[in-house]
Amino acid sequence: MVLPETTSDVSKIAKILHRNQCPFGIRSGAHSAFKGSNGVKDGVTVDFGYINATTYDEDTKIASIGPGSNWGRVYTALDPYGVAAVGGRASVVGVGGFTTGGGYSFHTNSVGFACDMVANFEVVLPDGSVVDANENENADLWKALKGGSGNFGFVTRIDQRTVEGTQMWGGFVSYNQSERDALFNAYLNFADNMDRDPYSQTIVALYYDKTGFSLRSILTNVQAKPNATAFNEFYPIPSISNTLRVGSVAELVPEFTGPTPLGLYANWMVGQTANDFRIMDFIDKKHKEYSLKMAAAAPGSDFNVLLQFQPVTQSIVSHSRDNGGNSLGLEDVVADGPTIMWLIALTVDTPENQEIILPLALEYRNAIDEYAKSLGLYKDWKYLNYAWGDQDPISTHGEETIKFLKSVAREYDPTSVFQKLRKTGFKLPV
Repeated sequence: MVLPETTSDVSKIAKILHRNQCPFGIRSGAHSAFKGSNGVKDGVTVDFGYINATTYDEDTKIASIGPGSNWGRVYTALDPYGVAAVGGRASVVGVGGFTTGGGYSFHTNSVGFACDMVANFEVVLPDGSVVDANENENADLWKALKGGSGNFGFVTRIDQRTVEGTQMWGGFVSYNQSERDALFNAYLNFADNMDRDPYSQTIVALYYDKTGFSLRSILTNVQAKPNATAFNEFYPIPSISNTLRVGSVAELVPEFTGPTPLGLYANWMVGQTANDFRIMDFIDKKHKEYSLKMAAAAPGSDFNVLLQFQPVTQSIVSHSRDNGGNSLGLEDVVADGPTIMWLIALTVDTPENQEIILPLALEYRNAIDEYAKSLGLYKDWKYLNYAWGDQDPISTHGEETIKFLKSVAREYDPTSVFQKLRKTGFKLPV
């Protein structure tokens, strides 16, 4: 492992790796879940943990962020200036991979994905040269990095436009299982009308652990409005408890993060469907079925299964066009209306139990896809930041986007260092 402290260090490392044809991996926040996503066993892991500073220019309103930082640190650094970054909704999520993978944030409905707010990337190319990628310089590389992940070079600094204000309203709301249908319908109608209130967002979550099943929503408004009308269908639903309040992004994000103990086995996998009650109903029933199957298959295991629903809409995707475009390829996916992005997040305690439980989670994932296809509701798009190792998310970004990304890779990495020697993350489709 090597831990560069400066862009110059990264340039030297790139030259050495290139010259010696050495396999390598890239690590920023190390939040990706699958084995080999942010470290390499036989080779050199380039860990950006020391390139983690955040500075702010009050004239340009741009935050310059090291890729090795995490969003908790970034929000705290920007809080005194009265601005916020468009970043992760959990403190521990790393900056580099999150941003180049797209980046769904609290502000996504109002300004787009995190990558859409990037004004400039500083990049060390495979030959060790250092370039800026922005609207005026290396614009093709700039666009490619907005969703194309770590396929073109080492990103050493991200200059991101900030949003005014640090206060938001939000929190968890917990419900009895009997309120499921009302909650699902409130979510579906919210997604259908997200363009009416760009400052509000929601996630609906199903959860299982050894204490049983739970049902939650996460409600947020980045204008710090406690009674936003966007949530009018949520408010009347009887709840068990809630943590809704106004606070700074830096204060609220740790709650959304939750405990993150080391030594556990995390497994994330993702899919996309049309916005439809039948999908949510099926996923919930299968969540209960497969959670109990896992418990029976590995008795005594301490594991949990989180399932989240969150919307992707035309209004979200439209922000890309206003900011030079990105490489996510979502335009056709949302052309017929809002979609549900679902996430399975499985956490297991031991490698032995992981070996037993993971195949059941993959079976659950595949069942969702097959059911969605049977109804004609399947959307062939995978969010890279939530994807499991076998999901090949960039291959779902659309034919034109893939052609574009390959052309950029040929221009900036003509010897295919980042396709052949880089062993971490998701590569461009062959």
